[in-house]
Order: sequence, then C-alpha cells, then structure tokens
Amino acid sequence: MTGISYKATVDDTDMREKLAELIDRMESPRGFYVNVGEHLLNSVGDNFDNEQGPDGEKWAPLSPVTIARREAAGYGPTPILRVTGGLRGSYNYEASDTEVRVGTAKVQAAMMHFGGESKGYMTGAVIPARPAVGISTGDEEEIFAIAEDWLAVE
Repeated sequence: MTGISYKATVDDTDMREKLAELIDRMESPRGFYVNVGEHLLNSVGDNFDNEQGPDGEKWAPLSPVTIARREAAGYGPTPILRVTGGLRGSYNYEASDTEVRVGTAKVQAAMMHFGGESKGYMTGAVIPARPAVGISTGDEEEIFAIAEDWLAVE
C-alpha cells in the first residue's frame, strides 16, 4: 500500500487496556484482525457514501473549478471523490497476527485524505482534506465487540 495506510490507536485508556487483554487471550488473533479489517473497509465505504470523515465532519464541497472540469468531461457534478468510484473501491486491508492495516495503493489518496497544494494534475490548486480512513467512536466500540465475539467462538 504505497498511497496511504492508516495506523490508529484507541484513545479511551480503559477500552484500550480491555481490548489488549482480550487480544492477549486469543490463541490466533489473525482472524480477529481480519474481521476488524472487514469492518473498517465498510466504514471507509460509509465515509465515501456520506461524504464525511471518520469523525463525522462533512467533507468540503467541490470547488466551482472542479465542478466545471467534471461537467466539461461529461461527468456532471458527481459526488465528492467518486467520479468513477476507483478511489473508493481501491481500499483494502492486510491482517496479521499482530495488526491490521487499511489503505490503498492509489497515489492520489494521500492528497485527498490530508489535503495540500497540488503539484501535478492541477498545479497550484489547494485541495482540502477529505479523510476517509480512520477509527470513529462507533468503530472503537465495534472493534471491542468483534474481540468479544471472536473469543466466544475461538
């Protein structure tokens, strides 16, 4: 994943300690991390669909220049970051016995996620940050539930 990958830690100290305790009890945590990866991929898709970051903050609207370029190319003012769906569909995950990484190999993903000044296609344009990857409070709770469920069937 050369475009962007995301490493996150659970902010809630009590939840982080309880989650670490659950993971330590797992004989084979890879399956747990696979399930977390699947959940987080769904969350990334939801973020694209809702045009918001993991924190619930709405993405900046398209600029008039972007709308005009899309219309000139025959696309019309399609949803933010989803002209073709290629970026949204490019996210994947890699799971091991110690972690899960969620990301994409699309090189433009980092610019779209963090924002910044374009050096390529639209040199000089300032692109606002539109984060799609991350862990929301709801994701934290779901990851904890996934850990409890995994232990129940392991």
